[in-house]
Amino acid sequence: MNNPHTSYKDAAQGRLEEFLQALGEKPALRLFSLLESERARAGADMRVDEQTTRRSYRELHRDLLARMRRQLMTRDTGFPPRIPNAKRLFYTPFEDFFIGKRSGQKTRARIARTSLDPIWALMMSAPACVSAARAAADLDHALEHGGAAGAQEVALFIGAEAGLGRLIAHAHEDAAYHGQVLEALGGAAAFDDLQELRILLGGVEALKKLQALVVGPAASLTEEQVYELRDLFLSVHDQSHLLGGYLLLALKGRLEKPWRALSVYYHLAESADERLRAAKDAVNLLPQSLFEDLESMARALERAAERELYPQTAKLRVTYFSDYADGVASQSARIGDNVFVNRVEACRDVAGAAFERFLEQAIAAIRAALPVRHAGGASRLSALRPDVSAPLGAGVAENARDAGALVAAAPDLAARLGRDGAFAARIVADARGAIEDYAEGVVTEIRAADGAERDDARRALDRTLDLAAPLLDRDAIARHRDRAEAAALVV
Repeated sequence: MNNPHTSYKDAAQGRLEEFLQALGEKPALRLFSLLESERARAGADMRVDEQTTRRSYRELHRDLLARMRRQLMTRDTGFPPRIPNAKRLFYTPFEDFFIGKRSGQKTRARIARTSLDPIWALMMSAPACVSAARAAADLDHALEHGGAAGAQEVALFIGAEAGLGRLIAHAHEDAAYHGQVLEALGGAAAFDDLQELRILLGGVEALKKLQALVVGPAASLTEEQVYELRDLFLSVHDQSHLLGGYLLLALKGRLEKPWRALSVYYHLAESADERLRAAKDAVNLLPQSLFEDLESMARALERAAERELYPQTAKLRVTYFSDYADGVASQSARIGDNVFVNRVEACRDVAGAAFERFLEQAIAAIRAALPVRHAGGASRLSALRPDVSAPLGAGVAENARDAGALVAAAPDLAARLGRDGAFAARIVADARGAIEDYAEGVVTEIRAADGAERDDARRALDRTLDLAAPLLDRDAIARHRDRAEAAALVV
């Protein structure tokens, strides 16, 4: 028998995965934890008579969480958690640049995990990388037999840097070979990641030092760490201006909240040290990258607002954008950097407009779960009354309840986005009014009906109060339930 929620469930899971996979590792895990916390709160203090009507929603949420947990765990596919191997050691220095997968154009310092297996397979098989493949085999052997593996690891990085350099140069010179490489990697996106990985190989030791200095996910940086980062940056910048910039971009991935890397930017940018003034372009890559992230999220919200609404994902998107915008604005305002503050506000304007569209869609989703019919008579202008026998499409009730949660959060999120609170307040009032009026109408249906029709009406009330939970207080829900019980006693 087909699950009536399969279509909605798959679509909701797909939209959430799409969002989380586009984030770095630590933000994705943090948001996933938020989702789990919300699920736990939703299940607390649940009345016995509500459990049946909410079961399908809870099962949907549980399945979604289970799938996301597996997806996040499998970001380390091929990297055993306890037994190191050559592949895992090779990719470890670059982990702060990894995202789940990429959609759209290549973004600097973002390497998709979906590219890693094809890149490794190519490196282990391409004639240009034979020394890297040999070093990887020697490293695996040393690790398997408990011997010292430092020399083999160094040889792997040296062989990979030289071998991939030759491979990429050959691909650019020979169109036929370029096509073979793209086929082996699965497309141009992975080739772009390969080229960036080749650049990063020149900074392996510096990236390892950064990981030792800032053990992620770090909540903040001490003054001592900031000065050590400054020395490390200058050392790397002397070697390569490009790698100096990448070192600062890697710092974003070491921090629990990437925007806190701005404190390092301001420390470097305001220094009177001539070496740092000469490194201005590399230092500026850090705020540029943070604003690229923020602007990209704002535009992604704008695009998402033109698609079908999945309220849970919309809420997470807006929450994460708000966290990021608040963080960048706070860091910038502390220094008095009005240029950066204004850029944040411009991003908030785009995101705020998208959020208002989400709210309009949320109201529509709530109304879709409150079916009505004409009360009777020939006139099309006759009053509408709840259609308690109307079947709801797959996922309609679940989507409506998630929409209610999104609307309930509207005033806080609107304030964080700098939007006029009147719009959010009106949306909340509209949603509450629609639910209250519908519940009153269903109570009337319970009183007037009997037999199977009364059973339909009582189920309709349970469904209505289920989706009302995020928006109505417990006293209001209890009042409707009590009125329904009294109505059911009418013979």
